[in-house]
Amino acid sequence: MKKTISILSAFAILLCLWLVALWLPALTDEGKPQSETRYGVSEGLELVEQTFAGKEKKYVVEDDRGNVVFAVPLRGCIIDTRYRGGRLRFREEGSRREGYIDRQGIVTFFDEGKASIPEQVATGTTARFATSDEASARQEYGEASGSLSGGGASKPSGAGRRSLSISQVPLKTIAKDHAFFKEASKILQGKLTEQDAKRRHTILNYCEHLRSAYTTKDIDFLRQVFSDKALIIVGNVVKTATTDGKCIAEPRVSYAIHSKQQYMARLTKVFASNSKIDVKFSGFRILRHPTMDGIYGVTLRQRYSSDRYSDDGYLFLLWDFTDKSMPVIHVRTWQPASSVADGADVISIQDFNLQ
Repeated sequence: MKKTISILSAFAILLCLWLVALWLPALTDEGKPQSETRYGVSEGLELVEQTFAGKEKKYVVEDDRGNVVFAVPLRGCIIDTRYRGGRLRFREEGSRREGYIDRQGIVTFFDEGKASIPEQVATGTTARFATSDEASARQEYGEASGSLSGGGASKPSGAGRRSLSISQVPLKTIAKDHAFFKEASKILQGKLTEQDAKRRHTILNYCEHLRSAYTTKDIDFLRQVFSDKALIIVGNVVKTATTDGKCIAEPRVSYAIHSKQQYMARLTKVFASNSKIDVKFSGFRILRHPTMDGIYGVTLRQRYSSDRYSDDGYLFLLWDFTDKSMPVIHVRTWQPASSVADGADVISIQDFNLQ
């Protein structure tokens, strides 16, 4: 009897060891893809299809060193396999809407040729789609593309119009020499109302995306963030020549007023004729209108350089939060730095009668 018990005990121990050996690899590999399909590095980024246990799939974007930059935040979409001009294009299978993902993972939908921004952005939250848990790669229209599918995807707000997620400026980790440091410090001090602090943080988020929109030539975002009746004022230093061909000592500044349509047409030509554009901000300041709720003025110094042109000047932006779905810019002015003797010369919110 004892011999039988010993044999059964030994058998039970062997069975347990076998089960441990069988399940251990699965436990240690939990959360890791079983296989990957790589679509090739393009513009320093690569789309990677990951297959997990149970045949679940998702897509991530990695840099050229194999580090994951972000998980593709889409579902139910046909997606291109590589970046082209800083954009990873996609199309929703159901609605047939098209858009793109930029290099930071921000999703932009095209709405009659314009990019669109979600309501969540105005409240300071992100609006990226849930990561796909089922996906398949396929060929369509002779072009390689991945199909991301799965239930439970977030629906863009505003009847499918506002669907761009703006990256959040990390207030607590901004360096002291950063253009946003002073304004970020004001927000963190806790002396502002919750709504005022949230709006100021949103302005920082949008202004950083605005700066990068010029460097990445994101004309769709610029079309969306400026109101349709935006006033664009650009100053130019004019040196008047005398009859003998010499310039007078004191130059004057001439201001040209452009509509949004004129400004966008001009920017489109600038983007097309320059391979590289760089924009740097400094001296960033936010002022809330004393009597009109939701109106803010931003002044900053901007240094712009491109293949064919460079300048240094002061920028003023009039932001409007009265539309709760998203803030817009009503006024943009630029003054050459050479025309500004001190801070009093910089155009600000006090120079506009908004009543």
